[in-house]
Amino acid sequence: MSAPSPVPRSPATRPRVGVADVDAVENATRILRTVDGRHGGGHCVDTVVGALPMADALLRVPASAEVATRMRRAVADLHNLAGWVCFDTGLHDDALRQFGRALELAGAGGDDALTADVRYRLGRVYLHHGAIGRASTEFQRGTRAAAACGSPHAMAILCANQAWAQARMGAREETQALLAQAADEFARADPEEAPGWAAFLTTTDLLSITGTVHTELAQTVDPRFADLAVPELSAAAKGYGPDMVRSKAMCLISLSTALLVSGHPEHGTAVGHQAVDLCERLDSVRTTARLLLLGKVVSRQRGRSDGLTARIDALRPTGAHRRDRVRPNTRRTTTS
Repeated sequence: MSAPSPVPRSPATRPRVGVADVDAVENATRILRTVDGRHGGGHCVDTVVGALPMADALLRVPASAEVATRMRRAVADLHNLAGWVCFDTGLHDDALRQFGRALELAGAGGDDALTADVRYRLGRVYLHHGAIGRASTEFQRGTRAAAACGSPHAMAILCANQAWAQARMGAREETQALLAQAADEFARADPEEAPGWAAFLTTTDLLSITGTVHTELAQTVDPRFADLAVPELSAAAKGYGPDMVRSKAMCLISLSTALLVSGHPEHGTAVGHQAVDLCERLDSVRTTARLLLLGKVVSRQRGRSDGLTARIDALRPTGAHRRDRVRPNTRRTTTS
């Protein structure tokens, strides 16, 4: 895809880095993050990863203390985005490497808000791959960083995702307590004071993740939790705009699952078709993987899938072919 380069010209030709250079990195990261949410990580992974060498090189160019601090954060967030799009494209090892570099830069600058974001995203990687213990550890570390930066908005995100991990393990009481804490933190948060990375958590997103967690509990603890999930996810699905195609697709996958678990096969199948419609527009291995999990639920509906199973089976992760196109450019760093 065509996107603005975060670095307008080679660092070798620049005597000093200025505010305009930082703005360029931040603006490009913002644009590429929007592309990721609307079209999937596979649509921009090459652009994001390709920008990293020059962005890293800018950190070695002289700058004022204030500009150097801002540039360090901007480059850290670009690595953070690189980790997220690699994750979305099925490039697990590359994602961990990029998140490690983001943590290194965020830690060097004492940036607790960005550290909380990276820990949240690392947790999502491990949760997606079924490493629940590792996911919980990252969410806990993110919670500590969120507390250090004093952001209830960030705390709400971390608590909600920790609830998701607990739900995967069938821990009913822990899950419900964490969901309640997430709701409390969100209620007292001022959107104007939220860290930039946490601004995505709106009422719509909180409803979506809460409904997703209840859908997990419906499968690991008690099917009646699906009765809570359905209205939450239905409301969330109506709230997503055109820039949040992947989020809406994920929401619809959970809603379809909840409807099927709660004994509404026709409605659940119809919503499943809507989810497939969105997934067909996305270049996202992660979304397709979630859709395949829905396919397992659909397959238990005794022939009442109305062609949904076939549509899901026709979709397969498409990002693995990119593995040779993503050039690792940072050393592996610890995430402890």
